[in-house]
Amino acid sequence: MGAMMENGTIKILLVDDHTMFRQGLKEMLSTDEKMRIVGEASDGSEAVALADEEGPDVVILDVEMPGISAAETMEGLLGLSPAPKVLIVSMYDSPRLVRDLLGRGASGYLVKSASMEELLTAVRRAADGPQGRREENVILAVPRAVLERVKGGDEEGLSGREQEILLLAARGLSNRLIAASLHISEATVKRHLANVYEKMGVGSRGEASQKAMREGWITAGDLTRNDG
Repeated sequence: MGAMMENGTIKILLVDDHTMFRQGLKEMLSTDEKMRIVGEASDGSEAVALADEEGPDVVILDVEMPGISAAETMEGLLGLSPAPKVLIVSMYDSPRLVRDLLGRGASGYLVKSASMEELLTAVRRAADGPQGRREENVILAVPRAVLERVKGGDEEGLSGREQEILLLAARGLSNRLIAASLHISEATVKRHLANVYEKMGVGSRGEASQKAMREGWITAGDLTRNDG
């Protein structure tokens, strides 16, 4: 893992487009003399290039940044040799987002309200942990209710297909376009949406979208990103 634990030091790259948040992370990490910041980046492309140059052991990666998505950034980071461990930090505690990024190889997921001790513990565990996607090495610092939904695999009992349709509807796609995108009939889309409304206790796609955003199931980035 690069020069991991060289002189007992964990090399860290910070990736966030908000300078003040990066500064806050630096101050928290500086309380541990075994952690050293080797670089800072404000977008994903810069992060991958800097990680390739500096060889960090751990990358702390924000989800919501301009440019390429967190998923694309992670793919670039984990494609490096040797690959750093990636810790996700986010304002959002969406179970779908947590599952997706952990499934792509993140070593941990922390909401930005996580404590300093949770952050330091996550960095240590990521750095010390085995290579690969060892589930037992993952650390989550998210609200308990979100963690339960992550483990349960759903939001309000929505199926995977219903979650897909809810996201596309929130992006403003018509039933016809949703049907074409998912290769199903419009009637099937309408049936799924009716089920979504009933489960969520709402009466329209607008209300469903607003509740999904309010509850953190869908993020602002989800609405503007076309991830296929």
